[in-house]
Amino acid sequence: MRMEELTWEEFEKIKAKVSAVLLPVGSVEAHGRHLPLGTDVFAPLEISKRVEKKLKEKGIEILIAPPIWYGHSFVLNVYPGTINVKADSLRRYVRDVLREFAEESFSKIVILNGHGGNVYPLIEASEEVAESHDVEIILINWWIDFREEILKICSSQGHAGEDETSVMLAIAPELVRTEKAKGEKRSSPVRVIRRDIGLELFPNGVNDDPQGATKEKGERILEVVSERIATLLEGLL
Repeated sequence: MRMEELTWEEFEKIKAKVSAVLLPVGSVEAHGRHLPLGTDVFAPLEISKRVEKKLKEKGIEILIAPPIWYGHSFVLNVYPGTINVKADSLRRYVRDVLREFAEESFSKIVILNGHGGNVYPLIEASEEVAESHDVEIILINWWIDFREEILKICSSQGHAGEDETSVMLAIAPELVRTEKAKGEKRSSPVRVIRRDIGLELFPNGVNDDPQGATKEKGERILEVVSERIATLLEGLL
């Protein structure tokens, strides 16, 4: 069930019945010329819905919280439409959201992250709340934690690449400009921090070749990832 669709009375009754609250977190940023700016939220939101359905079939209820849309995206801030939030601002904001859920008596909070730049701020925010509240926070970075499974479906993995493009073709094909799906894999032997480094590492906002993407691959990714997460949570909730 979606938290934003409840009244406060319904929320008060439901929160005592659910095993956890699931918080999707993503970013608004460039994803090549072919994917929408909200890709990193659309993916965890869709996975959240599938996880909820699978857990419900097992008799486990969870509450899906409204997503946190804006994330830390320094590297891709060179492209129009990327709304970059400083890492410390994101850490403090997420910390306050997590704290509120803890104070609403949720003992388990699942963060489903869809964006790489968020990882360290999310860890730090979770640690702060866990130090001061009796709560267990489970952080899932879906494309990292299930990389092995994804690479059995796709030949490569990368920003706006084959895996993400496939997932978006499965979620919202009308938002994918397939005729503009072009890119290549780029890397650096060390981390280089420079204001315009994104132009070098993410030409046109891409770091992978998306041309092998298909809706069928995206559906397989969504299914295997949501199944793995549901199984994982079944053992933890």
